[in-house]
Amino acid sequence: MTTANLEQVSENGPLISTADQVSALIESFIELGVLVHDNQGTQQSHTALTRKTNQVISQLSGLTSSPFTQQYPIPIDVFSYIEDGRNPDIYTREFIEVTAKSNARLKGKMKGFAILRDILGDKLGKEFPRLVENIEDIKRRTSIEEVIE
Repeated sequence: MTTANLEQVSENGPLISTADQVSALIESFIELGVLVHDNQGTQQSHTALTRKTNQVISQLSGLTSSPFTQQYPIPIDVFSYIEDGRNPDIYTREFIEVTAKSNARLKGKMKGFAILRDILGDKLGKEFPRLVENIEDIKRRTSIEEVIE
């Protein structure tokens, strides 16, 4: 779910408010960029640039002092995406994809080690029958099903 299509539910209120603040900040950055690019060097353009800069500073201050962003900080990478003119929802999607790949890789490693543990335990049990009870205890305590599920 992206911030663009959040339902108006009470628990989504702080998130929607923060999304609106970030959206307004993005617009202010764009307007500030236009003002800098079109700066004529006159007193009027300097005043407009100063006003817009102060507005951006106050918006950033409001965003950082918000209780929602104190509890759930916005990663600096999101602002980098915005600076590069990219959609911050892309950051979220890419982050989830990278995390899912990492989780899949770790799950595969865990299964591989579990297979190694079982094979090694079986071989050790055949060679040292008096250790079978200890080996089964280790297998039970390090069972992958407990970790994955």
